[in-house]
Amino acid sequence: MTTTPKIVLLLLVLAPLLMAAAGKNCPGVPWLGAVAACRKASSTKLIYDLCIRTMREDGVDMSPSHKKEVIAYAILAAQDAANSYDSTMLAASNQVEQNASLPGRVRDAYEGCINDYTPAEDSLDRAVEKMKSGCDFAGLADLYLSGMTSLDSCRGRLLALKYSTPVSPMVLVDRQRVSLAYMLAKLLGI
Repeated sequence: MTTTPKIVLLLLVLAPLLMAAAGKNCPGVPWLGAVAACRKASSTKLIYDLCIRTMREDGVDMSPSHKKEVIAYAILAAQDAANSYDSTMLAASNQVEQNASLPGRVRDAYEGCINDYTPAEDSLDRAVEKMKSGCDFAGLADLYLSGMTSLDSCRGRLLALKYSTPVSPMVLVDRQRVSLAYMLAKLLGI
């Protein structure tokens, strides 16, 4: 085999790998710096600040010249929300299993929240997989909205108690984190 066919063969093998490493290059999905993506996705200062903090905590290069396809930020925020869900579920489960003095109404609310979080986590996991697997974002908004509805159900259970519990602020933070993830995913054109 001469040198030219070897180079062509090598390029054919490496081209898909290089393209994957560079990003998905999904049609219509913008490439932005992290700060610009946060600015575009945020409708309030609270969400903007959460977005910037999330990017920094996850080691994202915040310089304006460092641009990524927005899908990378959307996945990062969704995974961050999923990690927060896990912490909240663990806290609620620990209270139910280990706190014998937990009032019955609070115990019932926590158990209900654990049940509410299961479909919320499933929706978020499916959203992340959908974004990782390609450029077809059909149904992505529905996954986020379904998950947020489940979180709102838990929040309603806790609000009905008429006082704050240790898990209440965690649920509020989870709702903010998934809202951020959704707003970043909206930049994908969903």
